[in-house]
Amino acid sequence: MSDGNMTAKFSVDTHLFRELGELLVGRESTALIELVKNAYDADATEVIVFGENIGDPKRGVIRISDNGVGMGPDTFQRGFLRVAARLKTGGDRKSERYRRRLTGAKGVGRLAAHKLARKIAIQSIPWSAGGKAVIGVDGFIDWSKVEAVETLDEVGSDAVAADERPVRSGDRSGTVLTLTGLRQKWTDSQKGRFLLEVEGLQAPKALVQPLPDSIVSDPGLFSSLRVADAPTGDPGFELRLEGDFEVGDHYWPAVTDAANWVLEVDASPQGVRYAVLPTQSMKRENPQARAYQFSESHIAATEGPFFHARLLLREGSPSGKRDERAWSNRVAGVRVYMEGFRVLPYGEDSDDWLYLSRDYNSRDRKLRFLVDSVAPGGLGPLEDEGLLGLSNKHFFGGVFLTVNRSGTLQMLVNREGFVPDPAYEFVVKTVRRGIDLLTRVRASTKAAAAGTAADSSAGAPSTPSQAAGGSTKARAEGTIQRLAGQAVELRRLAEQAPETLRHRLLAAAEVVTHATAVSREVVPANTMVLVLASVGTQLAAFTHEVNRLLGLAADLEFNIARLKEEELPPKLKNRVSRVEGAASELRRALERQATYLVDVVTPDARRRRSRQKLQDALNATWRLVATSAELRGIAFRNEVDEALRTPPMFRAELMAIFANLLTNAVKAAGRGGFIRANADLSDEGMLRLRLENTGEVVDPADGERWFRPFESTTVQPDPVLGQGMGLGLGITRDILAELGATIAFVRPRRGAATALELVFPRASR
Repeated sequence: MSDGNMTAKFSVDTHLFRELGELLVGRESTALIELVKNAYDADATEVIVFGENIGDPKRGVIRISDNGVGMGPDTFQRGFLRVAARLKTGGDRKSERYRRRLTGAKGVGRLAAHKLARKIAIQSIPWSAGGKAVIGVDGFIDWSKVEAVETLDEVGSDAVAADERPVRSGDRSGTVLTLTGLRQKWTDSQKGRFLLEVEGLQAPKALVQPLPDSIVSDPGLFSSLRVADAPTGDPGFELRLEGDFEVGDHYWPAVTDAANWVLEVDASPQGVRYAVLPTQSMKRENPQARAYQFSESHIAATEGPFFHARLLLREGSPSGKRDERAWSNRVAGVRVYMEGFRVLPYGEDSDDWLYLSRDYNSRDRKLRFLVDSVAPGGLGPLEDEGLLGLSNKHFFGGVFLTVNRSGTLQMLVNREGFVPDPAYEFVVKTVRRGIDLLTRVRASTKAAAAGTAADSSAGAPSTPSQAAGGSTKARAEGTIQRLAGQAVELRRLAEQAPETLRHRLLAAAEVVTHATAVSREVVPANTMVLVLASVGTQLAAFTHEVNRLLGLAADLEFNIARLKEEELPPKLKNRVSRVEGAASELRRALERQATYLVDVVTPDARRRRSRQKLQDALNATWRLVATSAELRGIAFRNEVDEALRTPPMFRAELMAIFANLLTNAVKAAGRGGFIRANADLSDEGMLRLRLENTGEVVDPADGERWFRPFESTTVQPDPVLGQGMGLGLGITRDILAELGATIAFVRPRRGAATALELVFPRASR
């Protein structure tokens, strides 16, 4: 009889291998990467990936051979055959021979073989540091037979076996994995995708080695990049693809020769540094191209992540032969590498981890990753600079991480990508910020080139393109960018200058920076000035047309009056009277416009500056808006002393000022309101003119906003007053500033809601 006690123990279903093989290894390329990484962790300096008949699953063979430290029977049993073995998790996590930082940690890399094939044969010879006798391993795993039984306890020697292999003199250490019974038939398209991914397992030498002077002559942030956490005695690691995996010729020189710009990023505990370097070909194409360096603090200077990055940018389409162009497109993108091995899926065609294609397609006009950065220093934004951004296919580059410098970055369980935590977001933001800095430098260079071309062609441009580049705006933007560069250069010189000179250089840099900032605000207005100048030219012709129409309106009014004197039926006579009234109103309206236009656009109005009578100019301008004011029941009270005069100015300037102010006042005063004008002289001789109106209230504390471009409260258009564009007050302030005068909202006096005060210097009676 049982006493009720039983023995309990864990058992493992063989189905676990299939689950782990599918879940922990995302795809075939990832599986092969894991096997190659195992060879790297085993201190191999060379690994060969060979394929034969991979289009036929029954006859296909994949062989991975390395010259690493190999395995003896004990290591094979405890490491290779034990799932989630702890051999790589203890100690300092460095390899036995070359002290490499281990890339694996989960102990599941050998399950990558399960992903690729049904059978695996293992031959391994261990490395001996002292030359003593060692024993190797010959083993195999038949996954089909393993999964044919229910639990691991039932797995027999026909499914998993290993024999000791005597080591003969001359045998070299290393491991050979032979995979047969492939799980997938490789079509040409699948093979092409597989080759592309396998080919990018390691960081290309074209990226990590020093760039030759024939490509870049300016000094960058580093001569060679830190790709792996390995001591200087490490001879390195080479991957070769053979058989069906052989890819033929490489065209790395074509990729580097096609580059126009190089971007380098160094994120370290001391901060984040960026270098933007023009290639030699870019300098030949555009002599204005120059190198820039920027820096900012690291937001996580204690824990990281820290990394190096180098990107090559090609501005146009790939050139060269068709094979070279195809190669350039295949390797395009910004990839991520951990300990020298690629981390998928970053840099693939369908992956946009840096948002480059997203921003390129949305045509953002600004560089959004520079908004909260101090890195640009004196290199300020340019108008529409975001439109120069390029998509992924124009970049060839890599971000290089090492295990001990990666901070809290964690690989996803399927080894494809990182957990999207703050550390990962920092990498994304930092690299993309570098790309936006590169875009700003490109925009600055193009603007400087346009300005130089304009300067050289100012006399008589030899070609239409030179003439087109000779606009005032292009010259101004080029000059602004040169000023910004000079400010940066002054600060660099200050860092190395003696103390007495340093302050003077920094002060000069501040002055230049301020001048650059002011100029950037002024230059965009150039286009509007040109438009207004064109309108003004046409307005002069329109003035003559209005005067002609005024004559016709007077003739029409006279003829209608003569017609009324005829014997007409009463009903018809009433209609003629209404027509006469309309004709009279038309004549008066044309008179008002003609008077104003004569005061503004005729040569006399702009021939010489003189002291203008305030009261007279106000009355003349009021006639322009009087009809609209009368329809609203708005009264105008001109309380300005007739003797008061302005400082010397053009009558056209004063009329333009009053036209803007009175038009705004009529629109704001409200029905039945009033507009009031009064003026006085201060003890210092300053002429103060105050315009007040009822209706809309403007708080002086908030008044500055209405001087900004395109700030307007007008919604309904008026046939005389128009619909406000929010430019009138800004134009008025600029005109007054030319005279040394000011304008601002002030507190209104009794009865009014809003008041504007204009102060003119040194006025007289």
